[in-house]
Amino acid sequence: MGEKKGGKLKKFFLFAFFASLAAGVAAFFKRRRAGGEENEWQELPPPQG
Repeated sequence: MGEKKGGKLKKFFLFAFFASLAAGVAAFFKRRRAGGEENEWQELPPPQG
């Protein structure tokens, strides 16, 4: 209502910051709980030749 455009932008960036922070923390704990099993498929075999 009486807010300036900058106030909305600041709120948006604040929301985006906290959302990304929460997602990062969730991903960290999810990965930790998996115990490394999730990363096995990423290990590539040695190149042939």
